Amino acid sequence: MIGYEIEVSLPIIDAAGKEIPGDTKLAESTTRQPAGGAGKPLFRVVSDSRSLPGGGGKYSNLEFVTKPWSVVGDGHTSGPAALLDTLQQIRTVRDAFYRAGSGTLNGSADALLTTLPAGNGARFSPKNGYHEHAGTPGNGDGLFVHYSVGVPLSGMATFFDRLRPAAPLREGVYLPDARHRLHQAHIFAEKAAELFVPRDTANPAERKDPALSAQARRRREVIGYLQLLFMQVTAFADHADEVENGEADSGIKNRTVVLSRAPLAEVHRHLDPMVQTYLLNNHEELTDLLAEKYHDEGRENRRKFYDTAVRDIDTDPIVLLDYTTAAFTGNRIIPQQSVFGGMRQISPHVEEEAVMVPFEIRTFGKAMKSWAEMETDLKDLCDWVQSSYELGMA
Repeated sequence: MIGYEIEVSLPIIDAAGKEIPGDTKLAESTTRQPAGGAGKPLFRVVSDSRSLPGGGGKYSNLEFVTKPWSVVGDGHTSGPAALLDTLQQIRTVRDAFYRAGSGTLNGSADALLTTLPAGNGARFSPKNGYHEHAGTPGNGDGLFVHYSVGVPLSGMATFFDRLRPAAPLREGVYLPDARHRLHQAHIFAEKAAELFVPRDTANPAERKDPALSAQARRRREVIGYLQLLFMQVTAFADHADEVENGEADSGIKNRTVVLSRAPLAEVHRHLDPMVQTYLLNNHEELTDLLAEKYHDEGRENRRKFYDTAVRDIDTDPIVLLDYTTAAFTGNRIIPQQSVFGGMRQISPHVEEEAVMVPFEIRTFGKAMKSWAEMETDLKDLCDWVQSSYELGMA
């Protein structure tokens, strides 16, 4: 499963000339899947929020949100093409919006869009003093993108192996601390896995042994899951340390490259029973390993792991240590929404006989992308998910 969100800079106001609350559904594509008018629209146009330069306050901008497509198994023959076709339709609509001047949303792309009630009378406001990123140096076509990807649990380690080179840690990259944690997550997971399932040192003939094959699958599972866990826990911990030190709040979601859409305990419950038992029996030692060794090794600032740090978003405040324990033991389902704020949660689900773990990729490559870069990203993501699926099903 892959879907994506594309945010653009263009301002929009409602019929009364006021800001539009974030995540308001304004329009949807006339093209739907399956063909013939049934099913979900290929994409929706929703409102988002940005800041005007120079402290000029907030304004409403636009975001395109697509439906997810299966890209594994049978879906690998049709899903990638559908993703690219949807991208082309979005580009046509986006270009129509920019040509509309101060016109209305519902009069700008009639053939491709159906305006929803909240979008009636909404008007573009290109002269409000906003900063346009499209066409400026290093910002491509000004597309701020997040990809939502479902990856097989048993092949997640393989997917992260593909993602790390695409999110390199070097001078001037977007979200460098989050990228550091992505690279560090692999080191942590490998160390933790050595305590449970050592590397396969058997000769090729012995690898056909079912017991050795099962051990290899368990190792892939634990390395994949512990990387996902590491990035969620360190995002919580890094943000807590940031706030404790009185630093500017960069936003907790920007503390991780990979944001799980599923509660970690739900993912935990799909692990091999032996992996679950290992994590449960060793959760204190694993927490110490994460908190004392790896979390302390920050990219620049040495972050502290505040066990009692609290995220108080919903009615049930979440303590960092409790969140970490639940991730290792699976003993409590803590909503990701309760830690990371506004997001759509999606539980692990079966797709083409594989348990898929849904997450959002917050950054790789440039912060602002061109249409061509998005095409390349989507092709790569489809290939990475399929290769992860094939390995996981082997």
